[in-house]
Amino acid sequence: MLLNNFRELLLRKTSSITLKNLINTMRDDVLENSVLESLEKMARASHKGDSANAAIRDFGAEMDQSHEPSMIHDALSHHASNYKAALNSGNKDVANQHAKQVFRIVDMADQAQKHSNGKLQVEAVSPQPWERNSKTNQYTADDDKVKEGTYKPGQFKTKTKGWRYRGNDYGFLQQAPHQTYAQEIRRHGHNNAYPMEEMTVNGKHIDVEDVEAPTSYKSHPFDAHPVMQHFEEPAGSRTPERDKEYLAARDKFASSPELDKYFSNQEERAKANPVADSTRGNTRSLPVHKQVEPLDVSRESDQAGQAGQAGQAGQPAQAQQAAPGIIRRPAKTDAPKQVLTAEERAKAIALLPPDLRAKLGLE
Repeated sequence: MLLNNFRELLLRKTSSITLKNLINTMRDDVLENSVLESLEKMARASHKGDSANAAIRDFGAEMDQSHEPSMIHDALSHHASNYKAALNSGNKDVANQHAKQVFRIVDMADQAQKHSNGKLQVEAVSPQPWERNSKTNQYTADDDKVKEGTYKPGQFKTKTKGWRYRGNDYGFLQQAPHQTYAQEIRRHGHNNAYPMEEMTVNGKHIDVEDVEAPTSYKSHPFDAHPVMQHFEEPAGSRTPERDKEYLAARDKFASSPELDKYFSNQEERAKANPVADSTRGNTRSLPVHKQVEPLDVSRESDQAGQAGQAGQAGQPAQAQQAAPGIIRRPAKTDAPKQVLTAEERAKAIALLPPDLRAKLGLE
């Protein structure tokens, strides 16, 4: 759908003069970024977990609210603590192994929580602005795929994967976020190394403790939970036999040495310091990463970031752009206005998420 058509649609759906003026004068790039961001967030919120396999769905639906979420919280706390200790000791290999397990657990929980009926809620800052630091190659006008029209100059050659990243190097977490995410970073304020300590499970911050530097990977009992061996398999490629294997392993885990070890560790923690145990997660831990030169998200420096985001969105970066935040009326043009037909408008509206259609009064 053309942006002008969407602008007209928004204008028709509001009676506020102030809002009409804002929509009318908003630069195309600002409107586009705002719309895309809203759609992406709504799509993610609405659809994460939709493609989860039977193992994840079972884990979410059958979990005990006082058990599995606490175990996930303890596992993330364990891996974040050992990740930090390994980094500080210079053991990058061990640090990367713990970071990978943090990504795996959050990815699993991110899918399972939709099927938990509110029993599980894991929140974490998206790692994609930091991951982009490791994937900076962009298409140029000389690339064959640009010449054939598949991509445009400025688009990144590799997409970020977020929590589904499974590489062996997580060094990008120690850097400031990539400049192309300046607008997003300005909104949530995390412009330094990745804030792993911000993670919460059911409202409780993960507990990043000062532990002895590990010389090798130290597993957590939750690592042995069958869901961690099954959740990465696409639902479409699993067989009924594979789902039965998960159910059998799940039942066996209930009386496993790993689960006994987890409960023993929790009892020892509670006995050693009852007060600290009862308040665990109530406050945010100290930063996991050492602070670095932060990303400059000032409005004066945002031009390069907007150009990069345009490249990500598949549009060539412009040589000059108006300063972000300054509302300018689009230049007049003699080009004829393109208006959607009734059929085109209906198709365009059908592509919008249900929540957005409801908010716009298009249902």
